[in-house]
Amino acid sequence: MRFAFALCLLALTSAAEPTPWTLDLAATELAVKTWKAGAAASLAHDHVARAPKFSGTASLDDSGKPESLALSLTVDAAALVPDAPEARRKYPLPNTPVPESDRKKVLQNMLGDEQLDVAKFPTIGFAVSKVFREESGALQCLGKLTLHGVTKELLFPITVKTSDRQVEGDARVRFKTSDFGVKPYSAALGLIRNKDEVELVVHVVLKR
Repeated sequence: MRFAFALCLLALTSAAEPTPWTLDLAATELAVKTWKAGAAASLAHDHVARAPKFSGTASLDDSGKPESLALSLTVDAAALVPDAPEARRKYPLPNTPVPESDRKKVLQNMLGDEQLDVAKFPTIGFAVSKVFREESGALQCLGKLTLHGVTKELLFPITVKTSDRQVEGDARVRFKTSDFGVKPYSAALGLIRNKDEVELVVHVVLKR
C-alpha cells in the first residue's frame, strides 16, 4: 500500500513540474544582408549570407513571457553561405541571380583577412542581455554582438508569437561593420563597394 502511494505521489509531482523551454536549432535561422554602393553599384549585387552552422542555448521561465528570454548563439563564421537562391528569395533581395563564380568570389572576400578574417576570428557570437516591454507594448531587446573580436551592445525591436508549445521570436538589427573593425568591401577604387551598414536577421524558435 505504501509503495502504491509513493508511486502516485511521484506521478503527481512529475506532472506538476513544467516542461522546460529549449532552443530548436533546426528551426532557428540567422542571416546577414549587405547592400551595394558606389558610382558603379549597378554592376554589383546586394548580398545575403546565411549561417547554416551554429550552436546555442535558449530558455524561458515557466510563464513563457518574452521578458524572461535568455539566449546565446555562436556562429561558425567559415560556414557562412552567400547568395544561395533560396536565401535571396526568403530574405528578399532583387531577383537578379548571382552567378556561381561571383558567389565564390564573394565568399573568398567575406572570409578573407580584409573582412571577417575567419582564420583569426572563427566565430561570431550573439547573446540577449535583456528583453523589456515599452509603454506602447512594443518589445525591445538589448543584445551583445561579438564580431571580429569586438563585442558591442545593440538595442533593437523584436516581435514574438507564442503558443502552448512554441515561441517564435524575430528581430532585425542594423549596425556598422566599421564599429567592429571590419571595413566595408571596396573594389575599382571605390566605384564598387558595400555600404557600411548591414542587417542581422534572427529567427529563434523555442519549444517544450
